[in-house]
Amino acid sequence: MTKHHQPKARLNYLAATIAALAATHINPVVAEQKKLALEEVVVTARHKSESLQSTPVAVSAFSESLMKDANIAGLDDIAGRVPGFQMNAYNAAEPELFMRGIGSDIESAGAAAAIGIYIDGVYISRGTGATGDLFDLERVEVLRGPQGTLYGKNVVGGAVNFITKKPSLEGSEGSVEVTLGDYDLFETKAYYNTPLSDNVAAKVAGTTLVRDGYGKNRHTGNDVDDAERYSLRGQVLVQPNADLEIVLSADGSHSNGKPRVKHIAYSEGRNQAFISDDEREDFSSVDGFEKSRTEGLSLRADWNTDAGTFTSITAYRQNDYSIYENAAAGLVDDSQVFDPWGDPANNTVASPEELAMLQPDDQWLSLKDENSHQFSQEFRFASNTGDKIHWQAGAFFMREDIARLESVDYWFDTQWGTTAGNVSNTTDNTTDSVAIFGQITYDLSDKLSVTTGLRWSEDEKDFSGSASGRRFDNWDNLHEDINGNRVASYNFKTKDSWDEWTPSLTVDYQATDDVFLYFAYAKGYKAGGYNGEGMEKEIEAITPFEPETAVNHEFGFKTQWLDNRIQVNGAIFLTDYEDIQNQVWVSTGENTPDNLQVLNGSGEAKGAELEFTVLVTEQFSIMGSYGYLDAKFTDDLLVDDENLKGNDMRRSPEHSFNLATSYDWQVGDNTANFRIDYRYQDEYFFDNSNNPLTQVDSEYSIDASLKLTSSDDSWSVKLWGKNLTDELNVASTTIYAAWDDTVFNVYHPPRTYGVTFNYNF
Repeated sequence: MTKHHQPKARLNYLAATIAALAATHINPVVAEQKKLALEEVVVTARHKSESLQSTPVAVSAFSESLMKDANIAGLDDIAGRVPGFQMNAYNAAEPELFMRGIGSDIESAGAAAAIGIYIDGVYISRGTGATGDLFDLERVEVLRGPQGTLYGKNVVGGAVNFITKKPSLEGSEGSVEVTLGDYDLFETKAYYNTPLSDNVAAKVAGTTLVRDGYGKNRHTGNDVDDAERYSLRGQVLVQPNADLEIVLSADGSHSNGKPRVKHIAYSEGRNQAFISDDEREDFSSVDGFEKSRTEGLSLRADWNTDAGTFTSITAYRQNDYSIYENAAAGLVDDSQVFDPWGDPANNTVASPEELAMLQPDDQWLSLKDENSHQFSQEFRFASNTGDKIHWQAGAFFMREDIARLESVDYWFDTQWGTTAGNVSNTTDNTTDSVAIFGQITYDLSDKLSVTTGLRWSEDEKDFSGSASGRRFDNWDNLHEDINGNRVASYNFKTKDSWDEWTPSLTVDYQATDDVFLYFAYAKGYKAGGYNGEGMEKEIEAITPFEPETAVNHEFGFKTQWLDNRIQVNGAIFLTDYEDIQNQVWVSTGENTPDNLQVLNGSGEAKGAELEFTVLVTEQFSIMGSYGYLDAKFTDDLLVDDENLKGNDMRRSPEHSFNLATSYDWQVGDNTANFRIDYRYQDEYFFDNSNNPLTQVDSEYSIDASLKLTSSDDSWSVKLWGKNLTDELNVASTTIYAAWDDTVFNVYHPPRTYGVTFNYNF
């Protein structure tokens, strides 16, 4: 199937290192008066600025300098450095994010994400908004577990916050960065900030990236899995007085490329002859395309009063994408016909064996086209009165409109002959989300505090659409309307709403100046929804799946050692999930392929997480993290005749860790740095059925860089390489059966290398 890597000696050595050290992603610096100490990291995970070391939340923070040093280019690079965080990407526009065992791969217009993505406090409703390049960021914060009380749009599994750098009134400055690499990579990043007056400043930032493909379509001779992306962000900051700050932001991103190669990694027999000798090259009748566009406008105002701070965030966003691809692998002539029960004169081949020698058993030319836009408004008020009592309260509204088209031209060769045709469906969904929330903290002493919060959320969905075409998964190739009639097509319209109260309770204790402890209880909620894929029967289209909830119990600690030269942070958690929204393949009959449906199930995730940083000397530092996860279904979940109770929950590797070392030395008046990053994750099942064919084996990746920076930090040059050992790491895997079971894989990028030039002015 795929390359297997089980570096046991390396694993044992690094695991021992982690157990002995451990802490959080913080940039090591040398404090004043030559005292060695780690720099304080300030986060806003709870909508207020506070030290990461005294925040009672499991949060990983990535500063701008850390992301540059580690060559972190996208969200997938971050996921590999956060314990319990898994990102899979079947294509460039629909990332699948999982955290602590929970996530979603339901693409329907009537479904929502389990992991929330936020940019400057604005919730990004669709996954394509999270797939762009990371640039001009102050930091990224990854919060693990339910985050319902203070976040305007509640999420059940966790949240990723992208915080951009605001314009500055302090003076004009800018930066230009150019990267050249293999696969003809040419990338630029730049920003310029300037004050326009004593109380107005503006900034513009942009990126471009063009790269050849990591794969090749041997039929057309063209590169695939290539990329062309352009992003631009403009911001204006206005400070009319010392108490009021207003930031207006506008951004846009456009990308274009061809999908990744779908590689036959395994076949029970029928397709073995068509397994490519190069996992990144294959034959396909089409190259396909992946196009996406995201645009946004937001206005944030923070007003400080004697009673507290009032915050308003108003935002509009649009996310569009279109994907056309052969979701199978191999070159298929869809004019080939063999019907063992029909007129032999209509057959183009004499036998199934002859057809099996000509081509694979499956072609799936899929078009997905989605247009979505959202408007959101959030109000918050945070008190600043009282020595012992602190509180926040807020209200949130969002309207999201999604229009989605899915159309497939298919050709199958099965034991019952060939079948071909087109099937399509359109779905339109409007969601209105409303919430009120509040949180209050009472300081029992200088060291002990208790925080309790409560949130009420309501989501109403209007779902409509149509289904048409020649079906392949039933006996008569027709659909079924609400009255049970067999029809060529049907239209539907329905609506439903869900609401939930989600409480939270946190007790935190500053045991010493260097030891911070906390216990947290939190409930998270994700609304119910509709399955917009498959939909043979109208009753399937209008029947919603249930809301998903999570109840998390967590004990955490954040510690400093040796005068803050070592930081060790950790959390132990137990999360009960109820009505998990699972997308599964369900049998449609003895002679027809399976159909995609959404079923609710319940499970439990328990685990432990460690993050660490060690400042060994003034020049040498070590940092990393480790995650242990045990996530299983605890109640009956029947899929056909199989009960998934006791199965591992998908995308949940038991062990994962990363380790990075950084060393500085002087070269004349300049500073050189060498950094190496190692990331490892254990084997895991890609689907909840725990089918061995979709088990992803343990994987690792090694990155390294060598950088020279001028004494005044005005310029730098960096040589870098990613996935240096050229591992064939799985990005996504799918099992499908036309004639027999076949596994289709797509892969993370191969070994890449390049040089980056940076100039600051």
